[in-house]
Amino acid sequence: MSVRIQLDDPHAFYTNLDFISGRIILSLINDENVSAIVVKLEGESRTVLMRPTGPQNQQQLYGRQNQRNGIAMENHKILYKVNQVFPSGQSGGLGGAYTLRAGQHEYPFRFKIPFNNGCSDPHSQQMGPGSGFAGFGLGGLQQLQYRHVKRTLPPSLTGFPGEAEIRYYVKVTVQRPSLFKENRRNAIGFKFLPIEPPRPPKTANEVYARRPYAFQAGLASYAKKSSMFKKKPAQLSDTAPKGEIDARLPSPAILTCNEPLPLRIIARKLNNSTEHVFLMSLQVQLSGSTEVRAQDVVRTETTSWVLMSLTGLAIPLGSPADEIRKETVVDASLWDRIPLPNTVAPSFHTCNLTRKYELEVRVGLGFGVPGEIQPQIVTLPLRFQVEIYSGIHPPTALLDAMASRPSAPVRPSVPTPQTYDPAYPPQVGVPGAPDLDDAPPSYEDAMADEMSPADGPRREYSGVTDVNAPSMDEKGGAAPSYGSSGSAGGAGGASSAIV
Repeated sequence: MSVRIQLDDPHAFYTNLDFISGRIILSLINDENVSAIVVKLEGESRTVLMRPTGPQNQQQLYGRQNQRNGIAMENHKILYKVNQVFPSGQSGGLGGAYTLRAGQHEYPFRFKIPFNNGCSDPHSQQMGPGSGFAGFGLGGLQQLQYRHVKRTLPPSLTGFPGEAEIRYYVKVTVQRPSLFKENRRNAIGFKFLPIEPPRPPKTANEVYARRPYAFQAGLASYAKKSSMFKKKPAQLSDTAPKGEIDARLPSPAILTCNEPLPLRIIARKLNNSTEHVFLMSLQVQLSGSTEVRAQDVVRTETTSWVLMSLTGLAIPLGSPADEIRKETVVDASLWDRIPLPNTVAPSFHTCNLTRKYELEVRVGLGFGVPGEIQPQIVTLPLRFQVEIYSGIHPPTALLDAMASRPSAPVRPSVPTPQTYDPAYPPQVGVPGAPDLDDAPPSYEDAMADEMSPADGPRREYSGVTDVNAPSMDEKGGAAPSYGSSGSAGGAGGASSAIV
């Protein structure tokens, strides 16, 4: 006996509201007795972490009672749907047996992927016929031990092998009535990328990160020559340029998978000087922070993507003749054709895993005159906390249904005292910073029944955060760290706000 799953029109990845359908193909060499054939649509969010080493006397207290006391594990069934395809329309399988003739048998199945994770709902953990007591499987009982959140299903994630992963798959079990013949199983995995939340209406508002700069005059009497021709270098003035650099994103700060950055970089002149200011280098880096939770143990993994890195530039930013506070916008063609890598997952929060992002723009500036630029370089790091959306837009009917829902009562806002210089507010997302817009509303699975699948472009997504990530051994040995834990924020006079 052999059993396999064949999907109809397999997708590169699936999303909420998609139908995933196919056939169970059962091949029998001889006649076989079968109780039932059950197909399951499952998703798991699994984390495994080592507990910190305790005092010696605490280790002696545990002794050898449990060799796995040092390991914390959580496995959430974030998606669980069951379809019994044989016998069709019957609830049997616990005591009955059906004889299938030798040959090939096919059984169609079809599931619709919901919006939200289901591990917090005991009814969604029913394991089907013959899989636990009173139809409630041991896996469902295990789910009740964990803390749960009800959120949109998270994306596939396989970048931290042995430590954290989110997987989706279709599984079939051919249940056999004989105790001497084991059940036959097969499974096929698929990638999942969620529909993005409703986006707020577009406005002219921007989130910005700002840093001042000031070159020092008198460090060198003459500009460093960049030409091989010998001529008298230009005399520098006693007043070096001063100014500010802004990096700006539309508010709220949302990036989209596989799309370029909606970034603006603005230089602002703050004094009169006869020297030019030049853009010498530009680097944009995205940092992902993954909080891994397993029972009472928490670990933060960081992964970085260098989106672009340009050096050896000499692009003038404005002119010495410009008036004070004149703004110069850097040419966006330097970065507006570079999409986010397909290994970048959308931001998400589920029961035992959370992914957040920070964008850092590093601007290198120099000054002097064209062809004779000073060796003095100032590098300004500008940081944002950003959300990343999948780029899979929800159907219009879904947005209309959400708009027609009764709105929640609005709580009166209490103004907070301003404790910072208005010209240089603190980094967005840290205490004391201006509040961002409220989190977008979530979808409800009750809306999904009558909704058609999302229509529009499907971007490439690999689901692998870091292909070079180290793994844990089978016994749960701790993986070596390849990131740092802790929160990120601006420092050294950086500022961020909404304008």
